[in-house]
Amino acid sequence: MLEVLSPGVYTSIQDQGRLTYRSYGVPISGAMDSYAFEWANALVGNNQHEAAIEVMYGGAKFKILEDVTVSITGAPMTPKVDCEFVSMWTPIQLNKGQQLSLKGTNSGVITYIALAGGVDSPEYLGSQSVYEKAGLGRRLKKKDRLSIKSNHVLQSLNIPHREIPTYTNEVTLRVVPSHHESLFDELSIKAFYSTSFTVTKGDRMGALLKGDQAIELRKPVDIISEAVTFGTIQVPPSGDPVVLLADSQTTGGYPTIGSIMTEDLWRMTQIPPNGKVRFKRWNLR
Repeated sequence: MLEVLSPGVYTSIQDQGRLTYRSYGVPISGAMDSYAFEWANALVGNNQHEAAIEVMYGGAKFKILEDVTVSITGAPMTPKVDCEFVSMWTPIQLNKGQQLSLKGTNSGVITYIALAGGVDSPEYLGSQSVYEKAGLGRRLKKKDRLSIKSNHVLQSLNIPHREIPTYTNEVTLRVVPSHHESLFDELSIKAFYSTSFTVTKGDRMGALLKGDQAIELRKPVDIISEAVTFGTIQVPPSGDPVVLLADSQTTGGYPTIGSIMTEDLWRMTQIPPNGKVRFKRWNLR
């Protein structure tokens, strides 16, 4: 249905991830922004497990080879069909011969393109999610062709306008404290929850943060490697926190100060380099 004319900065196929292989050291991967991903599928009548195209930082361009219905959600990358701007968060009919382009955005990082019927691509360990570091698929390249997986679609949904996110370059995220919290000195814990951090760099594996002061331990300590996951916040010896994202490793040996609540993870993934993050301590009790 689509031919890749330009893959942009990083464009890949992602679904809900490979959920049953963490015990073997395989990351879940999958869509970084699950909220936008799930709505992209719902808007064109797909099941939530169907794979979609994940575009990071824009620059992607496609030629339409056959008529197809799509939806575009996530960061506002000023999508165009030929030379005309098109709406996001709603089904769009694309016709053979047209070109779809996603230029870029001043807020947010990730945009999804869902095809009615789902994207047909190879499965690796039961998932279509690309995880290049382990050779489980690869990012899209120029001249790649994508087709739909099935002609069967469900009834499409309409998203209430109030449910469409506003993407900003500054967010406050709720954090559930780690059992390692007592390892950090009190001033560092206070600074972690009272100051903002800048995202200095990141990818699908994690985001490196920089604050006004290093987050320090009470005293040097070695911990046994333990399970980590999407949203875990590690603190390496540099004192600069690292937020683990969708392609993160399954275990880690750095102390952790907390984990971002699941409902807030998509907000973290949409913060670009130089964006600001603040944390709010959240007790589940």
